[in-house]
Parts: sequence; C-alpha cells; structure tokens
Amino acid sequence: MLRSILSVLAGWASVGILVVLTDLVLGKLFPGEYVAGKIPPDSLSALSLGTATLYSVLGGWITVKLAARQPWRHAVYLILWGELMGVLSAVMTWGQIQWWYQIGLLVAWPVAIAAGCWLAAGSPPGEPVKAH
Repeated sequence: MLRSILSVLAGWASVGILVVLTDLVLGKLFPGEYVAGKIPPDSLSALSLGTATLYSVLGGWITVKLAARQPWRHAVYLILWGELMGVLSAVMTWGQIQWWYQIGLLVAWPVAIAAGCWLAAGSPPGEPVKAH
C-alpha cells in the first residue's frame, strides 16, 4: 500500500518539480514577459503547456515503473490526484493566467499520464493484443 501511494506521489512530484524548474528558466529567458503578477504572452503559455504535457508523460511512466503491480490502476490514481490538484489550482489562480492554459492542463493530464503508462507497461489489461 505504501509503495502504491509513493509511486503516485513520485510521479506527481516529478511533474511538479519539472514545471517549477521550467518556469524558473522561462523567467530568466524572458524576464519582462514571464513574471509573477503579469499574464505571460500566449506563446510562452503555450510553450509552458507543451512542456507540462511532456513532463506528465514522464510522470505517468515514473509512477508505473515504481508501482509493484497493476500499472494501469496506479495511472488512474495519478490521473485522479492530478485532476483534483489541477482543479484546485485553476480555482486559486483563475485570472492570473490564460483560461485556455488551465483548461488545457486539465485536458492534457489524463492523456499524457495514459501515454506514459502505455510506454512503461503496454496496453491495459483486457485489451486485445493486435497482431503485427
């Protein structure tokens, strides 16, 4: 049970750390455009959304690799946890960033986590195996 919880939290934390580091880098690269209290240009928000989506794939992969068994169940837990945190974040930061960015994160998260799980574990149980 502890390993399951830690695998989900590790996947989620890895995404969060990478997003924060990317924000720091973007703040250094675009000091006048990417600052607290100012909505960044659409291009930087789109770049941030794209990198967050890629990091989410990695987070799904990490969760599955750390889970002892039932990789897809752990991916679902990570999706649910991330969506909960994403909704809370969107509510708390509404108006501080483009609305489409916040919605984009909520839409991209489950797809990216599933992609990371698929890369790490293959098809979900019960899926027919396709012949090549």
